Amino acid sequence: MISKVSMSLICHATEDPRKVEQALLNLLPEGMRGSAQIKYTIARGHHGNEIRVASLEEEGTRAKDAVDYMTKLLPPGDLLRLRDEIDRFFDSRSALFIRFEKQKAYAGSLRLSESDDIIRVKISLQLRKGEDTKSRLLEILSLA
Repeated sequence: MISKVSMSLICHATEDPRKVEQALLNLLPEGMRGSAQIKYTIARGHHGNEIRVASLEEEGTRAKDAVDYMTKLLPPGDLLRLRDEIDRFFDSRSALFIRFEKQKAYAGSLRLSESDDIIRVKISLQLRKGEDTKSRLLEILSLA
């Protein structure tokens, strides 16, 4: 069962904060976007530049709805990659870590990414002791 989904991204000083916020909100179904609570943390870069980290968390049913929505936005090739390489994304205990392209998310689509300009998503799971973790994870994500 999905217990929580946490999303975060970096907003650099050269980026439009509204666009960055919209990229984050686009990971949620439209009906959830208006009530989503985005939090900001201010950090300093290596050269003293301001870096804003935007984050958003959903729990329970809202978390499940968000994850279902994200998987529906992923193209078939990325879904296959996620399924086939699930061990790369899963920490073997209770969390799945996925990185999405920030620019694609702003445009309303999703793509897995290995770059630095990304949205980080952590999907926290509650799994029963002794159950086949990988199979259950694929089932939860509708990738089985």
